[in-house]
Formats: sequence, structure tokens, C-alpha cells
Amino acid sequence: MRLALICRPLSFHGGVETATAGLMGELSRRDHAIDLLTTREQEDLPGVTVRRLPVVTQPSALRLLSFALAARRAATEAGYDIVQSHERGLRQDIYRAGEGTHRAYLAAMGRRWAGVSPHHRLVCALERRIFSLRSARQIVAISRMGKGEIERLFATPPERVSLVYNGVDLARFHPDNRARLGRAAREALGLAREAWVILFVGSGFERKGLAPLLRALAQLADDRCRLVVAGKGDARPYQELARQLGLGARVSWVGPRRDVERLYAAADVVALPALY
Repeated sequence: MRLALICRPLSFHGGVETATAGLMGELSRRDHAIDLLTTREQEDLPGVTVRRLPVVTQPSALRLLSFALAARRAATEAGYDIVQSHERGLRQDIYRAGEGTHRAYLAAMGRRWAGVSPHHRLVCALERRIFSLRSARQIVAISRMGKGEIERLFATPPERVSLVYNGVDLARFHPDNRARLGRAAREALGLAREAWVILFVGSGFERKGLAPLLRALAQLADDRCRLVVAGKGDARPYQELARQLGLGARVSWVGPRRDVERLYAAADVVALPALY
């Protein structure tokens, strides 16, 4: 089959990007022809034809709309057997709701001012078209919460919302990694063997709850406790919060990492107090 997949450029640091890369790899191994419809920032990918679409970069609302228009045009002209989108677009057979619903996200984050933002209004409008099945035939949710939100907020028929959990690479993320990689991973991070290590992994620090996690860490009297923060985003406000809380050297900021399995091997516990 000839398939198109619409997605932002893959950085391989975020969950959406990782799931997309895994899907394309498996489809390629099954001898399907895959076109990735994306923007000019995307590098070449093995087994995939990358179609870089012209997009207005600023402001964010125009970037979103121009990509949706360009992807619809490209998909219509090429006549693919199936078009799957991981972005809120104007034309797709299957939409993967990997980020839940924007409407529920705004409510969870307390963004009452979002109604006057062109970007948020456009995202919600595109979302309504998709979940009302005007621009998609089937929805894929990645959690029970997401499936329930789509059906409740948009009256989407349950049979049109499939639940497909993200896969886990059991060879890469294996419990044996703690014994095999843990000590070396701790040494590379500058963590003492006796430290009790909490790991936070996630891009989008506000939504993933990094601030309340830092405040909780400050309440722990045991100074052997260390927090490792991995993910893409502006860490400066959270580094300043950590300084104000007196956490200092108790927090390690390692940025986006491709070898995140080594971080899991180094940790005693994973904390992700996500707001949404």
C-alpha cells in the first residue's frame, strides 16, 4: 500500500515523534511505501520518502494553518491509499490523538484567556472538525482517558475511536538494564552510589508537572535524594525555582537525550506528576 503520514519534524526526543518513528519503521519492514509529509526541518529517514512542505514559520497560528493546508494539498494530489495524521489537519483518513484533546488540556491548565488566542482557537476548530468526523474517518486514542474525552466532549461514536496504546521496546527498556547499565550511568551523571535517584522525563515541563515535583523534593529532608530532569524545553524558569527552593546540586539538568534507557537504569523511581 502507498501510505502518507503527516507529522512535525521528528526529533526522537518526544513521545509523539518516537511513536511515529516506530510506526514508520514497522510499516517499511512490511514493504509498504511510506511518504512522510512534514516541514523543511526534517532530515532524511531510512525507508521513508520525506516530502518537505512549505510552511509559514510565524506566527504560530499561521504556521499551523499553512502546514494543514499544504498537507491537505499534497495528500489530495498524490492519491494515497491511506493518510494518517499525527497533527491536527484538514484531511486525513486516520487521526492519532497522541496529545489528547486541546479543549481538555486548556481546562486542565487553567488557560481561561486561551479563547482570545488565534493559535488556541485554530487548534480547537481543527479538533472539532476531526472529532466530528468531517475531516477524518477514524480516530486513534492512546489512553482510556483520551478516548473518553473525545467521546464525551465531541459526541464521537465510540466505534469510531480505537484505543491503541503506545508500544514499548522491551529489548531497549529491560529490567536487566539496572544491573547492566546502572552503575556506569550513575557515574556518568555524577551521582553517588548511595544516592536515591528520582527521574523526570518529559518535554513540556509545565504540563508534565515539573514545578510541583521540585516543590515536593524541597520537602524531603534526606539530602541523599537527587532529581534528574531530562527533556526538551526552556529549563531556566525551573532552574530558578530550584535555586529559590535551595535545591542546588540536588537537581541534574541533562536536556533531551536519545539514550534515555540509561537514565531509567540509573534511577530508583520515576516521577511524572503531569497536570494533563
